Amino acid sequence: MLIDKLWELQELQLAYRQKERLLQESDLSSLLSHKIDETEEQLAALRAQLETFRADEVRISEKLDDLSAKVHEAGAKLGKEEMSEDKVQKLEEKMKKLTLEKEKVEDAQGKNFHDRQDVEDQTRASELLVEKLRKELESIPKLDTKSRAAVKKSLPTLRKDIETRKSKLPLKAKLIFENLSQKFSGAPIARAVSSTCDYCHVRLPQKTLFRLRNAESGGDAEELIRCEICGKILYVGTKDRE
Repeated sequence: MLIDKLWELQELQLAYRQKERLLQESDLSSLLSHKIDETEEQLAALRAQLETFRADEVRISEKLDDLSAKVHEAGAKLGKEEMSEDKVQKLEEKMKKLTLEKEKVEDAQGKNFHDRQDVEDQTRASELLVEKLRKELESIPKLDTKSRAAVKKSLPTLRKDIETRKSKLPLKAKLIFENLSQKFSGAPIARAVSSTCDYCHVRLPQKTLFRLRNAESGGDAEELIRCEICGKILYVGTKDRE
């Protein structure tokens, strides 16, 4: 019967699409692996920067403590000891110089803090990206090189079989099948199961069920019975026909 030929053709179409999808996922898997490696390299560089910032932070803090102590010591001398005007002037100049140096170090400390925060934000973003990419990679079916080559090699033969079968269909049936294939991603036919359309799950009218179970053998597109709701061609297996 025509409907049986169309059902077999749909099975081939779906097998072809599944193999195509496997190849696409294999390509995506390679891209994701490359992206993960690239991001992890960036992470290593960012973490190295963080270590440098932390070391600089310790060094700047120690220098700032040392300058603060010197400024305090000079201030204490200036306030307690009796000195000549020349010594006072020199001590004031020293304090001024130390204070300016301290301000520069404080500016450096602030810049180091903000730069470190920026790198920490970049590091966290990169860590989240790697985590996301790994989850995505894990969800993709694994296809080794040998299996990928076998799948790729089988596609032309499968495509040829599909086109040969299509060429033997009545023109009207072929057009209906191809139009519905485009609409339903290669699956234009739905099984009629337990008196319902297996695609839209709507209960089929009794007259439709009767026609499906009492379908006559033939090759006319007019014998194709479609669901009144979703529009798919309906199919029942040979054992369910009378």
